[in-house]
Amino acid sequence: MARRLDMERALIAFDLGTTHLKWVVTDLSGQIILAQNQMPSGVRTDGCHSEQNPLWVYDRIVEVLKDARVRWNIQRLSFSCAMHTLLVVDSEGNPLTQSLTWMDSCAFPAAEHLRKQDVAGDLKRQTGVPLHAMSPLVKWIHLRSTLPKSARPVSLKDYLVFRLTNRWQTDYSTAAASGFLGLNGDWCPLALHYADVSARDLPELHPVTLAIPDTTGQFEVVLGGNDAATAHVHLGIAPDGGVGVLAMGTSGALRTTSAYTVDSPELFCYTMGPTRGYLVGSAFSNIGNYLSWVANLFSLSVDEVLHRGIDTVRRGEPLPVAIPYLYGERSPWWREDLHAEWRGLTPLHGRDHMLGSALLSIAAMYFRGLQTLEHQGVPLEDLRIGSGLLDRPFLAQFLSDSLSRPLSLVDAQDASLMGAIDLARSEKGLTTPVIQRYYHPSHSSLYERTLERVSILVAYQKS
Repeated sequence: MARRLDMERALIAFDLGTTHLKWVVTDLSGQIILAQNQMPSGVRTDGCHSEQNPLWVYDRIVEVLKDARVRWNIQRLSFSCAMHTLLVVDSEGNPLTQSLTWMDSCAFPAAEHLRKQDVAGDLKRQTGVPLHAMSPLVKWIHLRSTLPKSARPVSLKDYLVFRLTNRWQTDYSTAAASGFLGLNGDWCPLALHYADVSARDLPELHPVTLAIPDTTGQFEVVLGGNDAATAHVHLGIAPDGGVGVLAMGTSGALRTTSAYTVDSPELFCYTMGPTRGYLVGSAFSNIGNYLSWVANLFSLSVDEVLHRGIDTVRRGEPLPVAIPYLYGERSPWWREDLHAEWRGLTPLHGRDHMLGSALLSIAAMYFRGLQTLEHQGVPLEDLRIGSGLLDRPFLAQFLSDSLSRPLSLVDAQDASLMGAIDLARSEKGLTTPVIQRYYHPSHSSLYERTLERVSILVAYQKS
């Protein structure tokens, strides 16, 4: 123990992503010492399935933590997690299923059944979670008849916190994205009724900053939150609705933190817990994953797709229409059964025209999300970006031009992961961001082309 007291004190955070497990070690001031990531083992993404092995994730975290504690005196461990994971456990906390990600669409029949019962609107109004197969509530309803009576629904993060602390505790932001939690901050009776569970079957609710001693008493586990909540902490998004976040990763989002609920069928609205406001915005299912598919289709890298596609759009050449719904789509349609295609192809179109049309349609999705928020009375005076695809300056400039809005880059680090570190550092849980770079719109014709593409995508869905 004397040797450990001489070690540098440090913090560690893990981001439980859809496609990667990321971790970072920092000193107590938040300066990065180590940053790494790994694609989880045991991932299944065939057919309607999108799963991770929770035992592998836990074992890897324990291994990383063990190695870190050889080098540093780890004071706190914190989490950021992808939204909408579902893991079913037994009464002892043993997994009965894999961890299902938001991309798992096998619960589509359950979603359709609930839509036909005309309960979708009531659930959306009471929980803020659109009725869609991404929802852990819908996944649980789909699986419930095949499970033992003692089974209980939790998130992947809940399971990891339990393994590290022996306590079933969750944060408001993670619970809010599950579909089980009401916008009032209590478990929703209507959701519990359709799920056939009681509040006693679910973890205790706590703020994102709650710190719990681990089972060894050597460090504390900070609950952390979903990846949007922790990103908003790092990006300094106060609950006043004036600042938005534009995120581009495997999936995408355009969101803000509002002081009040927003009721729109196109938008999600998740409580962040007492005094923290509501996470409101659009979620897009086809961003980095769609671009990776396009890249593989043409035997290119994603960066080549971005460069070639953006250059083609900027030249103003006539483009086909890319319908980008490869994985169905969430905002604004919330439909699992949409499909991708290119329309209007002619012999004059080549590969780069198809790439450009894909980029233009992605820009149009963000444009529609921005329109919807502002039509709901949530004006965004500032749009902030962090890491992910948008750490590429040429792509950030393309989005600024397409939206005709300035974008401000907070830093090139992973905002969600660093937000988890911020929560480990501060009981207040909100940081003051340092703007690294501004992007100002400089290409008005891109705005006009994007606006036109929004109309085309809306007409496609209505056809």
